[in-house]
Parts: sequence; C-alpha cells; structure tokens
Amino acid sequence: MPSPATSAHLQLTTGQRYVELARPWTLAALYIGLAVAGWWWLAVPVAVAVCLAAFVQMHDAMHNALGLSKPINERILTLSGLLILKSGHALQVRHLRHHGRCLTEDDPEGAPANWKFSRVLWQGPWHILMLRRKSLRIAPNTRRMQLLETAFTMFLLAAFVALYFLLGSAAGLVYWGVAFFMSATMPIWASYIPHHVASRNPAARAAAAVAQVWTPVVSSFAFHHVHHYYPRVPTALLYRAAAELPPPPEKHHH
Repeated sequence: MPSPATSAHLQLTTGQRYVELARPWTLAALYIGLAVAGWWWLAVPVAVAVCLAAFVQMHDAMHNALGLSKPINERILTLSGLLILKSGHALQVRHLRHHGRCLTEDDPEGAPANWKFSRVLWQGPWHILMLRRKSLRIAPNTRRMQLLETAFTMFLLAAFVALYFLLGSAAGLVYWGVAFFMSATMPIWASYIPHHVASRNPAARAAAAVAQVWTPVVSSFAFHHVHHYYPRVPTALLYRAAAELPPPPEKHHH
C-alpha cells in the first residue's frame, strides 16, 4: 500500500499540476506587462509574488512532489531557480541536508533558525551568499549543474543591465532588485520564522485558515512542521495533509 504522503489523495491532479506549473510564469508575464506599461506600483508587488511562486515551485521540485518524470522535474528545478536568480540544484542540496539533519551543526540552511533575530538581520544576506559555496562542497557530483545554473544567473543579470542601457527599460533591474531583496531576507522568512512559530501560534493558525487561497504565501509558513514530516506532499496540498494525516511532532523543528 502507498504511504499516506504518496497516496493519490495527496498528489496533484492533472489540473492542479498545470496550475502549479503555470503560476510563476503567468505572474512573470504579468510583471513584464506592468513594467512595460510603467505601472510600477503594481509591478513591484507582482515581482514579489513571482519570486514567492517560483520558490514554491522550485521547493516542490526539490522533493519530486509535482508528479513529473525525473528529466522534466530536473528542468523545472533549474528554470524555477533561475526565475529567482538562484541555482535550483544548489538549493536542493542544502534543503535535503536540512531535512536530513534538521537544525544540527551540519545543517547550513537551518543555521539562522538557531541564531538570535538580530544576527539573522545583519548576517543573513552574507550567509545566503556563502551557502552557494557550501552546496558545491556538500554535493560535488552536481557541481557542473550548479556552476552552469550560476553562469545562467550571471547572464541574466548582464542582460538586465544591457536592457537598461540599450533600450532604457528598468524592468530587468527592478526585478533583480526584488529578487535580491527576497534572497537576502530568505533566512528570515524561510528559516527563522517557520522554525520559531509553532502551529498553535495565532499567526500560524490564521495562515492555516486561509492557506487554500494562495499557497505560495502561507502554506510553507502555516504547515512547515507538516512539510518536514511529509515532504513528498505538494505545497498546494499541505492543508489537506494537516487536516487528515496524523499530526507530526514539532519539537525537532522549533
């Protein structure tokens, strides 16, 4: 019999899979349209939404939770990572280490969760930068792919600069600025807060109540402990896993 986390009830339907795959790219197209129109007051929030949606898609790809074949899943991992100017395979290396050795000294991704919040604020951005080197050391077998994805991110940055100087469009640079901000603050919203807010916390309970509205915003926060226990459940279905599966212990993640 399949395990609860891999049963058909907790896998994406074909329609849900299309939605999850299309979401960040649809938002990216919307951002481009708004940026071209000069509606920056809308374009910038949409750029934030693009980064969040891409992060969730990349995260589900890390855990093979999208129900895709391995070759397609690998491509999605790369492409969604590039959408937030990251190496998807480098992030996967660290994230799987985080799941296997959660909040130990050998968990570089989870390290900020053990720091004081003031340290997360000032050291977090530098920590994110140094994690790229740690990924190469942890998984030298994916070194080529990690370096290739890093080269692609550098190419995108160069293209954004060229777009500005050649065509006068700041769309690429503004998007890079948003992606950089989201990356620099990742130790806060992807590490410190999820591991310090228990599911019974009022904020987490409120997030859980609205998690079905837009999963990239709230599900990873509201059901972080559920994800650690059932990592193969897609983010979009974590609310269902939380309601129907045996509640996981939280002591190892807080």
